[in-house]
Amino acid sequence: MNTPTPNDRSLFAPLVAIAAVGLGYAIQVSNGNLHPQSVTWLTVAVVTSTLALVLPTLRREDASRQAERLAVLVLGAGLIWQFAQLCTTSPAMYLRPGREGFQPFLMGIAAAAVLAGAGLGSDSWLGRWRLPLLVGVHLALGYWILRASPRPHIDVFAWHVEALQALGRGVNPYAITMPDIYGHDLFYEPGLLANGRVQVGFTYPPLSLLIAGIGYVLGGDYRFSNLVAMGLAAVLMGQCQPGRLPAVAAAVFLFTPRTFFVLEQGWTEAHIALLMALTVWSACRAPRLLPVALGLLFASKHYLILAAPLVVLLHPGPSPWRATVRTVLKAVAVAAVITLPFAVLDPVAFYQDMITFQLRQPFRVESLSYLAWWNQHMGVRPPPLLGFVAVLPVIGLALWRAPRTPAGFALAVGLLIMIFFAFSKQAFCNYYYFIVAALCCALAAWNAPARPLATRNPAPATPPTAD
Repeated sequence: MNTPTPNDRSLFAPLVAIAAVGLGYAIQVSNGNLHPQSVTWLTVAVVTSTLALVLPTLRREDASRQAERLAVLVLGAGLIWQFAQLCTTSPAMYLRPGREGFQPFLMGIAAAAVLAGAGLGSDSWLGRWRLPLLVGVHLALGYWILRASPRPHIDVFAWHVEALQALGRGVNPYAITMPDIYGHDLFYEPGLLANGRVQVGFTYPPLSLLIAGIGYVLGGDYRFSNLVAMGLAAVLMGQCQPGRLPAVAAAVFLFTPRTFFVLEQGWTEAHIALLMALTVWSACRAPRLLPVALGLLFASKHYLILAAPLVVLLHPGPSPWRATVRTVLKAVAVAAVITLPFAVLDPVAFYQDMITFQLRQPFRVESLSYLAWWNQHMGVRPPPLLGFVAVLPVIGLALWRAPRTPAGFALAVGLLIMIFFAFSKQAFCNYYYFIVAALCCALAAWNAPARPLATRNPAPATPPTAD
């Protein structure tokens, strides 16, 4: 396996920066739906992410410093564009602001722009406070969004509320039916609707339900958990290693233009972004926590099991596969402890909600995917399982070329999931939002070496002998 040292990949950070900003623009154009510009920028993100893995290394003494400057320059330009988008387009879909209109939101965006700009310089006058203050502004803006859009018209929101209410009554949320808020079956397989109900239970993993429950109980709206998760993810990114690049990457993630749209809609990818950041942070700073973080990550979404082989990138030691198996087994145990208590209550219903429902979902012609683009222009629908086939070469490429570092792992996961949805029958804003988070995690951890679990308590170095 190719194992370049962190400083060898001098083009890694600038290319990943282009991918993160470009993908943010792809989902901004049409709220993550199919659009010619969205497909173009999705392709830019795919190409630059792939190049970050495969381009030959450049070995110069100043390569790392120049690469960081170039990456910060790209991210800085991206931040200017992102704040411009947040000021000139609606940040969400169902907003009903009060008498003051959008003025509070715009004032918050202005404050965030100043704080983010202060972090671009090598010596910020705010010092270590710039990222916490930026997260605080994001929390305030998110609170405004939730108050201005208390009940978005989307089944994700309605189904979370239904499941949390059932759980509060002591009813298994995976053994109930869900409300049909649309009045048609365009978004569901024919036959799933009956008497105004969708014949399926809660379709998200138990960990997402538990995280959402914290916001529901403490704030009366489960989306408060999503908002806090976004802020914590940014904090973890900023703490992956010293320097300005992690904080700037965190700012790009926090204020990617559709961040408040994702929050309003109640999608759970905010939880996954947090757990991805926790995994990368653990690999950089606290390797003892890595199996737990990975277990939580795997338990948060069905498709993340595809990334299991990539865990080897977090083990730079002489026996990476053996260490990887141990870490994955521990992670699976953590995921099982969280998931199985809900699964054993009604295994059939749980399987139907979590697996069968996903496989039976219809082809969505408005998806931001190459399959939907092909269907629109050629009138042909490729096989819906093509996404599972498309990830195989990505896994092989990542295992061959990706650096065995936390940044290499984060980039590989981001590229893997990006390709999976780019060739899937359904692909929308929330999925790509998580990928933006993974790319920003890769930037935050760039040049941070992996710390193998087997050597977290290394033996004392042998003193040098005299010549």
